[in-house]
Amino acid sequence: MGKVRKVKTRTPSGVDTSADLEHVLGLEAEGVAEGCGPIEAICVHLQRTDVEDKLNGLHSFAVLALRKEKVREICGSELVRIAAPLLCDKESAIRNAAAGAFRNLSVFGTEVCDFLVENDIMTALLTLIRGYDLTKNGFENELQADTFLQAIHLLRNLCESSPTATEAFNQANFLPSLLMGFDYRKFGLEIAISVAQLVLVVSENNSSSWNVLAGSSALPELLSVPAESHAQLYLNALAAGILCNVPACSAAHTREILTSLDKLLTIDPQAQLLSCKNEILNAKSNNEAPVLEISMETEEMTESQSANPSKPNQCDADVTLKNLEHLLDAQRLVAEIVTNLGSSDEQSNWDTDSEQSETEIVADYDMEDDPVDSGAGGLPANFLETIKQNKVVEKLWQKAQPLDPALEKLLFQQDNIKEKVVKLRVSYLICLQNLCNVLAAEDLGGYSEVYNMWMNLGQQAFKGTENVDVLEAITSLMRSSLSLLKSRRDLFSQMTENDLNMIIEGASNCTDLNIRVNWNRMLGTLGSLLSEPLVKVIVQFLLTLCAKEEDLWALSEGLDALMDIFAVDDWPQIIAELEMCDRVQALEESFKAKLRQQRRELKERRATIYTVKTNFSRFVSYLSKNCKQ
Repeated sequence: MGKVRKVKTRTPSGVDTSADLEHVLGLEAEGVAEGCGPIEAICVHLQRTDVEDKLNGLHSFAVLALRKEKVREICGSELVRIAAPLLCDKESAIRNAAAGAFRNLSVFGTEVCDFLVENDIMTALLTLIRGYDLTKNGFENELQADTFLQAIHLLRNLCESSPTATEAFNQANFLPSLLMGFDYRKFGLEIAISVAQLVLVVSENNSSSWNVLAGSSALPELLSVPAESHAQLYLNALAAGILCNVPACSAAHTREILTSLDKLLTIDPQAQLLSCKNEILNAKSNNEAPVLEISMETEEMTESQSANPSKPNQCDADVTLKNLEHLLDAQRLVAEIVTNLGSSDEQSNWDTDSEQSETEIVADYDMEDDPVDSGAGGLPANFLETIKQNKVVEKLWQKAQPLDPALEKLLFQQDNIKEKVVKLRVSYLICLQNLCNVLAAEDLGGYSEVYNMWMNLGQQAFKGTENVDVLEAITSLMRSSLSLLKSRRDLFSQMTENDLNMIIEGASNCTDLNIRVNWNRMLGTLGSLLSEPLVKVIVQFLLTLCAKEEDLWALSEGLDALMDIFAVDDWPQIIAELEMCDRVQALEESFKAKLRQQRRELKERRATIYTVKTNFSRFVSYLSKNCKQ
């Protein structure tokens, strides 16, 4: 989907954290007695023949795997190599414990997942999953179901982080049988959701999966199933996301995808959060020590047994919070789907276009820019029709608003939910930014609405209380929306120097590179909209800023913003009063020097930076010619 989806470990209800830690402490004490550390002691337990010893070792492995400071030590030991074959152990309880322990370890990202794959965990994991016959009517017991669930989550984490894991998944060729896991009536919503999450990951930019998915009737059917719960809505959204990942399905089902997501767009997440106030207040803080996420029950456990019969109220609260999490995850996925569906052909070919030679992209400073509004060129007609018919932009904007102060206070110590809420808002801001890039102002509600959105976002940004991710998303949307207003100078006629100085101050005090670049690019756009006295203030600031900028990419963006100001008007008086000819020549030398120093670090920004280099050389020549006249 173009966005990162991270799996977070949860603290399940009814499990005593102290008991888990006692297991680890017991092994640590045993290890000290035997002259080795806790990880070595776990390895010893895992190599014993007694089932209980192996379970104790895996239990301790799972708890240690959740402690970030222990991850490097685990990866530097023989623990993974020793534990991996236990995924295929003849004892079902051991398979369950091993899958849960590795799942816990896999949440720590690419480096850890690469290590697991390099140590051949995929062979045992795929063997474990292949052993499940999904043509049968459900699972034999809860333990078997939980093992499958842990294995699917582990495989998802590995495929999300490692191309090697995805290739191994492709070669295993059990995607067709895995699709049977979408049957939530047979396997339950939790299993169906976990399978859909995995398929969403492995279908992204993976053409090997597309033919199978395009030929499946399960995904379109899920779009039309009436949703009776937030979990069902999430499953529907996952199905829509998978279809969106498959080019043929995305084109054929655009209207159905967007229509199926409309119910999720109409639900107010802040109202849902407030309705769960008591459950959130009573929930344990995510800052507490996490505990094992696997079942340690034996095979005799039946489906009718309760995980925690003594605390029914707590179970109800957990179900409520789980439903809330499903809603937040589903609504975030909606934003990603709309973002991807709204990516025009021109955008999808951007990387290819950027490979063209530097001279092919050079701006001509003796000519005016082309008109700004490109409209919805390259977008399917039914996309635009459905967006307008369902008032998608309006609903996205409502969900991109800051949290109510009462909710902020409520979520202050609830890290897991708070993180989901923040990511949800960021996703909606990014989605709106993408729509600003591909739609005309009229399709976004008109120029006045776009201007009001820009002003509203500015007020949010200047409060100074946003975290970096939110502020970057806000300023990115501000930048895109402002570019739509280039033809409407009249909307900015009331802007004062004090207003302008707020933006300049934001750019001056910003330590985050991406946010600083957004502010600077907005100043470049405003330079083509404001009166000459204000334009002079902007030019003076950009000249000073670029002279101090150390980062090559930020410098190139600052120079590009400066050039934007002179793309429409010559401003000869500003050039003379600020002695720009000498200053831009100095900036060009500085830029070239930094380019020589950092040319090996350019990576994906290489084409952009070299384009600015060529354009700025022409800009300097253009100014020198004007100065001589």
